[in-house]
Amino acid sequence: MKKWLLLAVVMALAVLQLSWPRFLVFFNARPDLLLVFVVAAVFYLDFKIALVFSIVCGLLKDAFLPADFGINTILFSLWCYAIWQLGRQISTEQTIVRFAVVFIAAFLNNIISGVQSANLGNFIPAGIFLRNLAVPSLYTAVLSPFIFKLTKNIAA
Repeated sequence: MKKWLLLAVVMALAVLQLSWPRFLVFFNARPDLLLVFVVAAVFYLDFKIALVFSIVCGLLKDAFLPADFGINTILFSLWCYAIWQLGRQISTEQTIVRFAVVFIAAFLNNIISGVQSANLGNFIPAGIFLRNLAVPSLYTAVLSPFIFKLTKNIAA
């Protein structure tokens, strides 16, 4: 039953990410809610279930974005595994550690997506590329406690 509820949360987050309210957009940046859910799933769910949800989140993001199909599925699965390995080595109970993990995952995700976009022939000026690294990553990390709390309440 919890898995179906978590799947409904994933769908709701995907819709919210696609239709993010215009008045909440800062510097043309939107948070990556599905990435935050993947990180929260690693912290609060079994690894196999978190990996399945990371693949579902990646497929949803790939289906609705104009990027190469499959890049987000691969990246979300990679972040799931990397954060699971990191969680086995350090304590992730403190909020600031989770905040840092989300920020770093979002930052690296934006770097890889930007480089991949540049390799496809889309020219991105350096200033815009750097802005697209910092602002959305920070915005994603700032909104992460809300999704963490939601995921924790459902998983408990």
